[in-house]
Amino acid sequence: MSDKNIKWHDPNNNLRVPGWDKPQPPLTDYNFSQVVEADVVIVGAGCAGLFLAHSAAEHGLKVALVEKFPALSARGMDNGAVNSKLQLKSGKKIDEDLIFADLIRFANNRVHPELVAIWVRQSGRVFDHYIDLCEAHGMKVALVDTFSVAKQYPDLYRQYPTAHIFAGADQKISTGNEYVPTQQAFLDFIEDQCKKLGVNFYYNIACEEILRQDNGRVSGIIGKNKSGEYIRFSASNAVVLAAGGYSENKEMVNAWCPIINKAEIKTYNPQGGNIGEVLGQALDIGAALQNWPHPVMIHTIPGFHVDLMTGNQSFMQVNRLGKRFQNESLPNQSLVDGRFRQPNQQAWAVFDSRYEIDHQTFETGFDGPVTEPIDVLNTHADKGRLFRANSLEELARQMDIPVDSFVATCKRYSEMAHKGKDEDFNKEPYLMFPVEKPPFYAVPIRSHMLVTLGGLDCDPDMQVLDIRGNKVEGLYAVGNMQGNFFANEYPLMAPGLSHGRAITLSYVLGERLAENKTLAPKAKQQLCV
Repeated sequence: MSDKNIKWHDPNNNLRVPGWDKPQPPLTDYNFSQVVEADVVIVGAGCAGLFLAHSAAEHGLKVALVEKFPALSARGMDNGAVNSKLQLKSGKKIDEDLIFADLIRFANNRVHPELVAIWVRQSGRVFDHYIDLCEAHGMKVALVDTFSVAKQYPDLYRQYPTAHIFAGADQKISTGNEYVPTQQAFLDFIEDQCKKLGVNFYYNIACEEILRQDNGRVSGIIGKNKSGEYIRFSASNAVVLAAGGYSENKEMVNAWCPIINKAEIKTYNPQGGNIGEVLGQALDIGAALQNWPHPVMIHTIPGFHVDLMTGNQSFMQVNRLGKRFQNESLPNQSLVDGRFRQPNQQAWAVFDSRYEIDHQTFETGFDGPVTEPIDVLNTHADKGRLFRANSLEELARQMDIPVDSFVATCKRYSEMAHKGKDEDFNKEPYLMFPVEKPPFYAVPIRSHMLVTLGGLDCDPDMQVLDIRGNKVEGLYAVGNMQGNFFANEYPLMAPGLSHGRAITLSYVLGERLAENKTLAPKAKQQLCV
């Protein structure tokens, strides 16, 4: 790096990371109101933290889970796995070697293949465990239909049927197109199961410091409650960081994931839950980061439904010059990347009045079929959320783009649609529809940042490493704090992978921590012989 404004060091003046040049000094004067002792201390009650707690407790460990908010955090609905009993029963067996190779290739091998392999090879049996547990308690589990956009070249953009939905008995199961927040019910259930296993939850307590003396083993954390009282949490086995990403921290974003700044809409759920303070505390004790720039999840799925539709790969897209600029049948996040390099990032999805007829059978792997009836679409137009006109010339004037260029683009696109061949960008022919019959529509395309996916430098054992690549003994990371699972961006080929990774790797780590505790006394006995 050549930027002289970026400083690189850690508390011991060693090379470290950009943008974090003022490590917080350790807090020394404490008057602890409470001391909590556990085998495993977990920081963060999101998906990863809860499943780690459940796994560790199932395998006999004493668990303390610390969360700064008053309740757990959940969002979304898809949970990805490979070859669960549900998939096998439905005849949707996935080639494990192929999906493994696709994920490594997508990441340009900038990840630990061993971490990816845990999800590919073990998510099936982990999900079977939770399918049985949920169904035994009256919950519903279903697969989400997966549709591959690529038909002419099906191997070019493969789509795997990985997404599972766990829902309450009375909840609707999403078709994959509408958002039904079933993940909340799923995590509420897991939290209840954790409590039955003896997991102690400490809500409204923020992690203030990770305890590590003289670059030795991490021994616990210091938490602070709403009354300003300090609590020491001592971990005899491990401290596991599961506190999520850093998308609300501008300094971290600018240093490690600046593409976030391009997203028009940013979701912080819950507000203040992604400020990266625990990540910073880990860096303060000498932990290292995954190589940057970090991956991020950015999709064309903001706000109301008319925005959601613009992610569908059937529409023609034009930029502010009135020109097409990419193959619209690419995966969603690739479409986002293509739009980001257009002048002012501006682009519109364009179609005509035959919208309902042309698109009634259309499906797509990520966004699902178009949902807005034409009358609803017109209501959005009446409210100024999109453009509508009885001529292409008038539509261009409303969009404030060059009229001649736009009309020529629409004419050429319509000709190629009739011909059944995209001679410009090689779009899938079955996704091309002429733009010829008024009224004509143009929907502004915006994108939505969901989460950061880069975190601490972790080895294949999920153990955090220091700046020289050595293990920070006693410290692990899961979920979005765990680096080296994703790189570049989020692979939409495996829907639900973010949650699926959190569930599977956290469960496996719980098993391993329990095994390590069992093996430790035996190792000491052997040393004494």
